[in-house]
Amino acid sequence: MKKGLKKTLLHFIFFAFLMIMIPKNTYALTFRMDRSPDTVKPGGEVTVYIKAEGIREDSLNAYTVNLQYDSSKLEYKSSTSENSNINPVNPIVITKGNVSTISNNETLATIVFGVKSNAQAGSTNLTLTSSGVNALTGPVDAKNITNISSMININALGTDASLSSLKIPNTTLTPKFDKNVTEYSADIKDITEITINAAATDSNAKIMISDNYKNLVKGENIIKISVTAENGAATKTYTIKVNLTMTPTEEEKLKASTVLKNIEVKDYDIDFSEGQKKFTLSVPYKVKKLSIKTEAENPNATIEIDGNKNFKVGKNTIKITVTSEDTQNTETYVITVTREKEEKKIVQTCPDVTSSREWIIFSVCMLVTFTLGIVLGFFLCKKEVLKKIFKKKQKIEKPETIDTLSDTIQIDTKKIKDKTVEKSDKKEEKVEKKKKD
Repeated sequence: MKKGLKKTLLHFIFFAFLMIMIPKNTYALTFRMDRSPDTVKPGGEVTVYIKAEGIREDSLNAYTVNLQYDSSKLEYKSSTSENSNINPVNPIVITKGNVSTISNNETLATIVFGVKSNAQAGSTNLTLTSSGVNALTGPVDAKNITNISSMININALGTDASLSSLKIPNTTLTPKFDKNVTEYSADIKDITEITINAAATDSNAKIMISDNYKNLVKGENIIKISVTAENGAATKTYTIKVNLTMTPTEEEKLKASTVLKNIEVKDYDIDFSEGQKKFTLSVPYKVKKLSIKTEAENPNATIEIDGNKNFKVGKNTIKITVTSEDTQNTETYVITVTREKEEKKIVQTCPDVTSSREWIIFSVCMLVTFTLGIVLGFFLCKKEVLKKIFKKKQKIEKPETIDTLSDTIQIDTKKIKDKTVEKSDKKEEKVEKKKKD
């Protein structure tokens, strides 16, 4: 028992001696790094905060901290500090400045690094080492100061350059939106500015829209939406053909008019009516050209007539082309002219159309002819009468008595007279007939 008690007492005396020999002002000091963010992409930034902790009642008298980084992936951009002097080399050297005291857990320096655009995906380390650390009341226990590393993760940049949605309010895209379809069309009316809602599939991709959607013109407008992936290499362009129609004013309607109010063909009637574009007409063989007069709704419209000369026998086409004052519209009116074949000359005893002069001449001729007929007939009739009146009478021969004949023979003198008269009449009729012939 005495031996064990003696051993315990010796241990107590030893520990008491150690406690007496350790200086009261000895303490543990640690330098550390905080960073934000932990994960970055090429082109991004990371901020590193260098701090000192474990400082007790006394302040640091001096310190030197070295920050080592991978210059193939990171580049120094800027630094700030109220307590330290910073030398931006690699490693970056941070030393105590002119301040008198430094509080516990106080930031000694703030350093900003940029991730190079060509940095490969993966991780990179920041290494912090310290040396020459002294407190105002004595040296610091060096065993508590160790190298500190901090890992930064570098993610690859996105390669997606597609849109997840595309909309234009108050209209419909044709065809329906699909991120793999790049060409669309849309119709709008009386709107010169539209809103385009486009969202990228990758929120880090960049979208650029051509400015003409803010000032659309009448007709077709090509709006381009360019999407650039986060890595800057992949791109995709979406195209929207916006067709704008505007309700025309009365003045614009007149300038765009190609309407003819009237078509006149000299000596012919084509029965013109507004809205009719085709007409037909027949002309005699002797007609080889036509004189055409037109009147447009807009006096400033241009009218060209082609094909109204040198007609051939058969069908001929006359085109009347009307160009609007604004030269944006044209309209063609067509007259189909049929030229008849040449007819053989026919003498007409009675013309279809007789003038007053011709009627007078005809009447006079008929009257003279009628009169001459009457006169001639009168004289012919009168001659026959006169002939009968003044015709010489034929002598009637008396029968002679022949003594030598027998008394029994008798001559019928009456029959002989009648035959003589009959022969005379027949002879006169023959003469009269020859005169008539």
